[in-house]
Amino acid sequence: MSDASGNGQISTINTGKWLKRLDQTNVSYFCWSLTNKNESSALLAPGSSKTGKWKKKDLSEAGRYLRKKYRAKR
Repeated sequence: MSDASGNGQISTINTGKWLKRLDQTNVSYFCWSLTNKNESSALLAPGSSKTGKWKKKDLSEAGRYLRKKYRAKR
């Protein structure tokens, strides 16, 4: 979703292409940047809880994007 450093802008276009390709080839995946650091790859917004009970407002841009993608697969 982002530069290898975890920073920079997220690329929803490239992420969407990767997720579509993985789904087409039945390859499982997950997002591992479950952190509230001030990084574009972080799934949680800075200042949100690190231990759970998150609400949608606690998600970063990347977190909201992936949540939407995962929920669409239901």
